[in-house]
Amino acid sequence: MLASTALNALLALAKLIWGVYSGSTIVLADAIHSISDVAGAALVYAAVRLAPHRSRRFPLGLYKLEDMAAVVAGIAVVFAGYEILRSVFVGPGVSASRVPLLTLAFMGVLLLIQLAFYLLENRAARQLDSPGIRSDVANWLGDIGAGLVVVAGITGQYLQIPHVQEVAVVIIALLIFHSAYGVLRDGLLSLLDASVAPSQQARAREFLESLPHIHQVRELILRKAGSVFFLQATVQVNTQGLEQAHEWADDIERQLKAMIPGLEKVVVHYEPVKTDRFRIARLYEGDRSHLAANFARSQWIELVDYPLADNGKTKQPQETASTHWTANPFGKDGHGKSIKLAVWLIRHHVSRVELAGDDPTMDTPALRELLSAAGIELVLKQDSALPE
Repeated sequence: MLASTALNALLALAKLIWGVYSGSTIVLADAIHSISDVAGAALVYAAVRLAPHRSRRFPLGLYKLEDMAAVVAGIAVVFAGYEILRSVFVGPGVSASRVPLLTLAFMGVLLLIQLAFYLLENRAARQLDSPGIRSDVANWLGDIGAGLVVVAGITGQYLQIPHVQEVAVVIIALLIFHSAYGVLRDGLLSLLDASVAPSQQARAREFLESLPHIHQVRELILRKAGSVFFLQATVQVNTQGLEQAHEWADDIERQLKAMIPGLEKVVVHYEPVKTDRFRIARLYEGDRSHLAANFARSQWIELVDYPLADNGKTKQPQETASTHWTANPFGKDGHGKSIKLAVWLIRHHVSRVELAGDDPTMDTPALRELLSAAGIELVLKQDSALPE
């Protein structure tokens, strides 16, 4: 932005000097248009510089200054396009230069400089995803358009080609208005706190839902301010896992920032999963009579649900419990079936897992950590017979 402001000022000065020397009113008009662009570029530059500033009054920074500057610059681009059209179709028209060929050469050199910087800044705007820089790109496109109008006007008058100037003006004005529309749309949507593209929100939601300790993503808001993003989510986790929430938060923020470039701040609110039951999962061998001695190789799972009273304790008598049998969905899988089964148990809100004896697979640190983080109690029973 600093380079843009400085280059704009130099080009505006060059056009002003040449307009006076050649006597061309269209070059002088283009110089005045460039001077207005200098003011717009300086405004955007100041906004970009001030955007990261934080204070007690603005704890999240001043990133929306970029959007405000983009909107102001976009409006200026619209007026610039209007002035170009008005000067040709309503105003006195364009007077010829005293040195048309030299003026054409002068404008050609300026256009090459403007085109080179336009391409450079347009690439930077895509990489940085900055609305302020995108608005300045639109300004440079307007400058190039105005320069082409000057070239078309001088060439048309020199060759006495009818209406060539009017056709060129209409085409260039349409390009200018199209660029201004994109800048104004993005800037206003950001100022109004509109949600970002659905695909970006979907990626963040899918990531959160893929985490085993998160039962449900109740709400997710991903908004943009300037060139940065802010994410706020409300998720449900198992009640026993709430004490682990602070350990998850840093890891979730790190992964989200790696996934979404420009993500400035992540706020995750944890809520317990509301349940009216206490669920035990007993892992059995193929006969469904003896508890399995191996976590991953168990063939059957008995899910036993005990109703919970209002105080959170199981109701009495325990005969009110309900039972459901299911085959181990990962029993025939190869590598990683222990973790897969653990995640399955977490997603089915199991509070306790019962096995027979001393299971060597439970020595796996990752598996123990996963069950512990989800608040699942592991009980190893010496008697593997079916409980009464």
